[in-house]
Amino acid sequence: MHNPAPGFSAAAASPTGGECSGRRQRHHTAATHDCTQPRTARRQQLGTPRTCSLSRASEPVAGDCDFGRVVDGKMLTRPVWRLLTVSPHVAESIASVLGTEPRRRLANGLGRFEVVAEKANLRVVIENPGRLTTQMKLWDSRGLAHHCDGRAFLSPEADAGHPCGCPPTMAERRARARAGWGPQPITTLLFRLAECPDIGSFRFRSSSWRFAEAVERIRTQLAAVGDAALCELAIQSVEFTTQNGRRVCYHKPAVNVLDPWASSAALSLAA
Repeated sequence: MHNPAPGFSAAAASPTGGECSGRRQRHHTAATHDCTQPRTARRQQLGTPRTCSLSRASEPVAGDCDFGRVVDGKMLTRPVWRLLTVSPHVAESIASVLGTEPRRRLANGLGRFEVVAEKANLRVVIENPGRLTTQMKLWDSRGLAHHCDGRAFLSPEADAGHPCGCPPTMAERRARARAGWGPQPITTLLFRLAECPDIGSFRFRSSSWRFAEAVERIRTQLAAVGDAALCELAIQSVEFTTQNGRRVCYHKPAVNVLDPWASSAALSLAA
């Protein structure tokens, strides 16, 4: 599936006949969501670290991150990371540490610089658990019909904070979404590249259910670090054969929490 926007990765299963290349299509449905309806009408449209001071305040992102590559004008899922930015300086900085060259790309009508890292793993810095979040969204023919965090509505403003009625487990939410009347996850990760953290934060977004299911575990691990953490942002390839003999292959994102960032940077600089 082609990403609806730069930096957005569906990253879920799609049957293929050979090489891993698929993403599950997101289905936006006009069916009624079984969760508690808002009281207002649903009409809104909704490799070497450098020492640096890691800002914890909200900030504009330096760029977006996704995985895959453009082949003959089409975005194909591949186990390689790509970063998109409007800044030529940022693009050059990324390319220099990744050992590649930036390319100009037209994405959603905007000219951007694309840097493709020819690898499935990136060393990144995640500053705190709040940099990894998941929202649940359902669209209908009129726009955004349901928007929550799994427990409470996030919009519209009149319903924000009220219970959304979604089931407590991701497995139950996934079953409802598969049936066509439940919201789907949008997981967002903000991170800095460990090799050039000073250039700013990048945003990775995914609609992968498996990634969303891992969010609470990852956030717990990040909280245990107590400060910024050195992590590995990875692309995992999954293959299996269905009962009728059909081979299925897909890629999914994963985050592995490694060490506290401060100690990792100090050890690297001392080496």
